[in-house]
Amino acid sequence: MKVKSGNRELFESLLRFPKRDVFDCVPLHYLILKISGMGCITPRAGVRNGSTMTTLLDVALFMINLILAVTMMIYGVFITQRHLESPIMFIGMKMVNFTCYASTIYGLISCFINRHEIWKFYNEAHAIDAMLESLGQRTNFTRSFALFVAYYSVAMGTCVLVIAVMYSANLPWMLMLNLSYSYFSLTTFHILSLTCLDVVRARNVRLNQVFRKQFSLQSNIVDAPLLTVFDPKQTLMLRQIMQIFDKISDLADKGSFYYGIQIMVSIAGSFVYLLFYTFAFTLVIRSVLPVEGVFNAGPIISYLMFAYNVFIVAFYGNALKQQMVSRPLYASLLDVVMFMLCDSVVLTLLRMFLMQLGHRSPMITCGLFPFDWTLIFSILSTAATYIIILLQFESAGSPSG
Repeated sequence: MKVKSGNRELFESLLRFPKRDVFDCVPLHYLILKISGMGCITPRAGVRNGSTMTTLLDVALFMINLILAVTMMIYGVFITQRHLESPIMFIGMKMVNFTCYASTIYGLISCFINRHEIWKFYNEAHAIDAMLESLGQRTNFTRSFALFVAYYSVAMGTCVLVIAVMYSANLPWMLMLNLSYSYFSLTTFHILSLTCLDVVRARNVRLNQVFRKQFSLQSNIVDAPLLTVFDPKQTLMLRQIMQIFDKISDLADKGSFYYGIQIMVSIAGSFVYLLFYTFAFTLVIRSVLPVEGVFNAGPIISYLMFAYNVFIVAFYGNALKQQMVSRPLYASLLDVVMFMLCDSVVLTLLRMFLMQLGHRSPMITCGLFPFDWTLIFSILSTAATYIIILLQFESAGSPSG
């Protein structure tokens, strides 16, 4: 019996307004994944059941993107001619090319191996949305879809702008293709990883809103905090909130499993470019490289774009890490538990919830390090160390050195 695909169902939901659930927003994300070779799957009919399959078209798209990435890496590393006065900078540009494409190849292969997990990720998000809706927090999916389209358009528009600037410089067509595909791949990785962070963060924000509404707390200098809202349903509400928080933490774990590689790929490519462009700036100051070779529109826009990629991932990751239940509310809950100023059953559940908050948090990682402000500090310190080393090599290799 031939298995029926859910493509028609997906494309019909793409044109449905207003958006009713997360699967009305998924089709555009799914197309971006599929075209870029990072999500070569086909959902089966009944897309909300989480079942997927792999067709010949999926395998063909993956192979085309993989072959293109390998070809561009070989071209960039071994064929392009030397045209820079600094040998260190020449090696650096080769490393930028190699890192971008090696990361892309690794990301493509990893995404293909774990391709079926993406649908499980959105099934989990769909289940959480249903639980939040039962507590009175419905998501505005039409607004979420519009924001995704706007952000994707701006990001890809920036890529087109950079490519247009490079085209005006009369670069060889093969080099143009090499640079264009690397920008497209890294920007796509960035958009998809940021989408993952926002899917988890948005649901955690709504859970905080539910908690504040159902468990309002007030305190003054004399008295300990009191629960200003209390009724027999509060115990059931608290159990549901604890269950949703646990599911959001599971969603973050699934996001780390599938998207952690994509985020790491985006940051690795951005870091290497930022490192060697900053090094090129120091060479301009030392009159090793010409000013026009570094300070023109293409490199400057690229530098700002890659710096933004790293910053926004750290910002969203840190916001998600610090959020949980907001810190003032967490402190008030702790005081309530310490002074026991609520019903004994609710008190027991609050203690369990505090323990849950202390041991679990919805945080996206790549398995090696979390994505938060510590990522920025690590990048800055590492870049400073490498630039000092590169300057020492450059001075030793120069005639004056």
